[in-house]
Amino acid sequence: MYTSLTVKYLKISSYIKLCVGAGFSLGLLIGLFQLVVLLLMRAVDHTGTAEATSILGSLLRLVGTVSAYTLGALFFSLISYFPFMFLLKRKNGIAIEGIFDSGTERVK
Repeated sequence: MYTSLTVKYLKISSYIKLCVGAGFSLGLLIGLFQLVVLLLMRAVDHTGTAEATSILGSLLRLVGTVSAYTLGALFFSLISYFPFMFLLKRKNGIAIEGIFDSGTERVK
């Protein structure tokens, strides 16, 4: 069952976690797509360079892609936090839906 909440303020650490998680996910998705394409190229064409078509090179490209997107998302979150908070204040919060666990911790 989904619950709707209105977010009026978000701690910077939570915003960074959200952005970095999204960046990691996007990097993994793109990296896996690149891996499949490179492995298919390797299976079809054996005239390419060893780095571009080797399995180790393909896996290193996957790791590099995920790392680049994760670090890019970290940088993005640091420069976009204050504009995002301005937007939250101006719009009087944003409504989100999902399954939330309030937990037993008290948020300070």
